[in-house]
Amino acid sequence: MDNFNSLNIFKLLIRNIKTLAITVVLAGALAFAGTFAIKEKFKSIAVVYPINMYETSEESTSEQLLQYFYSEDVKYQLAKEFELFKRYGIDTVNEKGGRALFNYMYADNFKFSPTLYESIELSVTDTDPVMAQKMNARLIKLTNLLIRSNKQYTMKQYVVNAKAIIKSEEKELDSLSKEIKKIREEYNIVDEEKQAKELAKDIAKGSSLSEDRAKQAKGIRQKGSDLSVLKGRIRTTLKSMVDIKEQSYKYLLDSQGEVDFVLYVSNPTLPDKRCYPIRSVIVILAALSAALLTTIIIVIRNKDKA
Repeated sequence: MDNFNSLNIFKLLIRNIKTLAITVVLAGALAFAGTFAIKEKFKSIAVVYPINMYETSEESTSEQLLQYFYSEDVKYQLAKEFELFKRYGIDTVNEKGGRALFNYMYADNFKFSPTLYESIELSVTDTDPVMAQKMNARLIKLTNLLIRSNKQYTMKQYVVNAKAIIKSEEKELDSLSKEIKKIREEYNIVDEEKQAKELAKDIAKGSSLSEDRAKQAKGIRQKGSDLSVLKGRIRTTLKSMVDIKEQSYKYLLDSQGEVDFVLYVSNPTLPDKRCYPIRSVIVILAALSAALLTTIIIVIRNKDKA
């Protein structure tokens, strides 16, 4: 047993090369024949790009789109429309762990992965190539509808909030206008800048002011700055209202329009070649396994002769 080294093993295998070769060939042949009993699968591939979505500080638009493709809502709506539980032979009512099994099989047949160019590649695998293509197309459609539904819900909230802000600012404008009107009526001020210039000229000439003109001068002197502040607040509020109204129109369009969020880079393909089983890989693995197992058996059976 002390001499049971690599050279001895090699010599032992050379002496049994015929047995080893027959075993490898037989295992490969059986594996090749066995592949015909395995159901063939076909893969439909599509590539899509996110549009009309906005990046956040944490997620890019492609990451957001990828999360939607993994949505449970999309998964089970697709399962309902294509009867995937039945198609995969899963009984969720009577079979223990049926839902977990479905999730596993779904993850095995529906794969999503980001590309180097911020798009998303989708691959859908099925025993029927036409069904694989249809499910891929429907998956994209359902995802787009889910994003649209969520965006519309959010945009409607924005519209409601924008209307509330506009209503509040309209009240603010009304209040400011009433304050300005009160000051002007109290001191008979129509245009404080023009009247101030005229009063300044009269005072410079040494002319005596009438009671009405004196009241105007007092009002401009005491309330002039208040009027300037109030008018400034009105300008600011009006600008804010215009900006909010413009934004609310965009929200309104997004909440009611048929906006798409998925752009096709490559439409779902109709596969004409199976993706599984890969017979060459199965045959090679079977042959290598048989070779390894036969080697171990030969070595064990002849260890006393080594």
